[in-house]
Amino acid sequence: MMKNSENENEIEKKSASFFVCRIVSIIILAVLFVFPFSMREMNLLQPELTSEILYPFKASFSDSKISSLLLRISWCALYVIPFSAILILITIFLKKRHKKTVYFSLLISVTVYLVSTVASMIIFANTARWFRELPPLVYSAFAVALVFHIMLIAYGIIGIKTRNQEHSEYKQLCTEETKKEKELHARAMERIQRDKERVKGDRDRTRKIKLLEKKEVKSYRERRLRTHVKTKIKIVILLTITIILATFIYTDLRNYRMLVTQTVNNTGGNQAEQVAAIYDFSDGLSAKINAFIEGFKKTNSSSPFPCERADIITTDSTKSVFLETIDASTILPEFNVFSYTTAAGHVYKIPDAEKRITPQQAALYVDRWRNEATRKEPLFDRQNDTLKYIYPVTYTRKEGHKLVGFSVITYRREILSRPYFQAKVFIFTLSAVFLYVSIVITLFLADFIANPIIFLCGSVRKTANILSELLSGTAKIDPESLTFDEKVETKDEIKQLSIEINNIVTIVRGILPYISFHTLQNADRNNSRSSLTRELCFLFTDIRGFTTLCEGLSPREVINILDRYLDIETQIILDNGGDVDKYVGDEMMAFFSGPNKEINACKAAMKIRKAMRKAQEEDQKKGTQPISMGIGINSGKVVFGPVGSLKRKDFTSIGDTVNLAARLEGANKEYGSKTIISEAVYEQLQGAFICRELDYITVKGKTEPVRIYEILQSAKDSTEKLYDIKKLFEAGLNAYRKKQWKTAEKYFTECNQKYDDAPSQVFLRRIIHYKISPPEKDWKGVFVMAVK
Repeated sequence: MMKNSENENEIEKKSASFFVCRIVSIIILAVLFVFPFSMREMNLLQPELTSEILYPFKASFSDSKISSLLLRISWCALYVIPFSAILILITIFLKKRHKKTVYFSLLISVTVYLVSTVASMIIFANTARWFRELPPLVYSAFAVALVFHIMLIAYGIIGIKTRNQEHSEYKQLCTEETKKEKELHARAMERIQRDKERVKGDRDRTRKIKLLEKKEVKSYRERRLRTHVKTKIKIVILLTITIILATFIYTDLRNYRMLVTQTVNNTGGNQAEQVAAIYDFSDGLSAKINAFIEGFKKTNSSSPFPCERADIITTDSTKSVFLETIDASTILPEFNVFSYTTAAGHVYKIPDAEKRITPQQAALYVDRWRNEATRKEPLFDRQNDTLKYIYPVTYTRKEGHKLVGFSVITYRREILSRPYFQAKVFIFTLSAVFLYVSIVITLFLADFIANPIIFLCGSVRKTANILSELLSGTAKIDPESLTFDEKVETKDEIKQLSIEINNIVTIVRGILPYISFHTLQNADRNNSRSSLTRELCFLFTDIRGFTTLCEGLSPREVINILDRYLDIETQIILDNGGDVDKYVGDEMMAFFSGPNKEINACKAAMKIRKAMRKAQEEDQKKGTQPISMGIGINSGKVVFGPVGSLKRKDFTSIGDTVNLAARLEGANKEYGSKTIISEAVYEQLQGAFICRELDYITVKGKTEPVRIYEILQSAKDSTEKLYDIKKLFEAGLNAYRKKQWKTAEKYFTECNQKYDDAPSQVFLRRIIHYKISPPEKDWKGVFVMAVK
């Protein structure tokens, strides 16, 4: 009973909502039919006249001077608007909802209205002033119709998707995963906040927790901002269409503008030249000139570019000025006689400034006439929004062409730019309509292309979620729970892929009973890839006296101490671009790759030493025994990859490079040093660190001697003390290798006394030994290490 009651309430709500929608739709249709939707073209020759406003309910009854049959048909089709309004009103009183009837009648009505409005604009918009003088009600009605049309299209697309069961299931799956991601993110942030409170006061741990917090927030944002394949398809299609349209608009309008400009300039320039020529031909006789002016007025009225007027302005000066002799020093007269004009009877309307030409203006006109590039170009009068084509009027005499005035052809800029403006309106309007239609088609086309991929993705995601639960241990291992919904209905590669995935899931479901739980949890790790030879840099660390330190401590306390120091080292290794290969008790093996691997390894070593000094200070304050650490670094080729048997593999690195790095770490015990690097590493540091040559040794298990160095400090943090240690020690080492024991002893003693240098003490002991038992004659200073 409760369910029936809820269903009835839901039906009533939908019915009430549909009723309100129909009422609103009827009101919108009424507004569109009553409000003005366009305006007649502007009279460019008589700008003071107003244009007729067009209304949908009487547009088709207007005069029949409209030559466009398509426009008249669209006007007659506007009467579908009241018909649709009446039809929707009738459906209100019917028991059946007739949802499709209402939808399609609204879609057709609004589409007809938009088509009529756009067609009228293309036909009648002949100047930018047309848009400025268009009533605001026209813009309002068009905006309402466009928004309503977009809503109808969106409603139709959503309706089609809603009826698609696979799409509904995919949306539900996405919603559930989004909710799950939010929950996981919230839990992670809560855990981080708890950790912050727990370690408050511990700067190192607080810093690590903040880094984890940043990584979690960044990861969550990246997951939320994933781009779906359908969106990519839409972007690619629409971007392609937009680029094509933009290219077409630019090239077409540019070429048309050049053509129109050339035609207009030729027309205006030729007219100005003709008027000037008739004055010269008639030798100034008024009868002939007036007859030409009358003929010019008649031809001008039927011209596609009618000018506003043609004038001849002459001078009353008796001074003779010839065009051939005019230069920068020539003083031209003022041309102050408004001799002839096609605006006879309306001369009083012409401003006085346009009835005369000053000497400066005359000089400019002559210069433009002499230049072939500017001879037929107009002068723009911004104040009156006109263009003037000017040509000198002359008498032909033996001395040359006597300048007596200028012919001036005046055009309204709106008239000359009308063809280009109408073409621009036509192209931009059609492009906008095409883009709008393309968007609608793209929405359907994207669904057609992407839906099979999306449905396949949804099925794979369901299966992956089940497998993830099995791997994480949150679900019981049940082969029957691992399923794959094969829903793709197309007959293409996507269908074939869906079948193959289904086959793989079937095989995995068959193998599941024979695989242990531990193997499942590590199944995503690539342990079967063959090993590769790579150039890597290895860093070994070892805690000095760790066994002695652990005496008397419980296993838990030992682990806590070990975790503390290994955690510090590991974070530094990772922060400097390295990775940890393995831990062996208190020893750690790490590696670095890339072009700066040696520099990064040494940076990590310096930071580890700094962190250890800080830990030693904390231990001393607490009264616990401080620890020290040795570091060895070597670079070279190794075998990198899975190593082991078919049943048990370990992903690691093997080779002499690794062995030498481990031996160098142990060599610190012999020299009392902190960080020893090989010559291969030293050669790649490029002066980034202050290093001293420590010795020339043969490590245990090897016969080839290697040159070793100790890192003292990074170059930017170095001090005079370190440079002095390097200088004294290397001077002593040079004398030591030449068997100059007294000189070597002098330098080592000075270095030891000034800086308590442990390696110097080692060499002082060796010198005492070699004084008693001198080395062989072919001795080259190589020290053989007998221990690891």
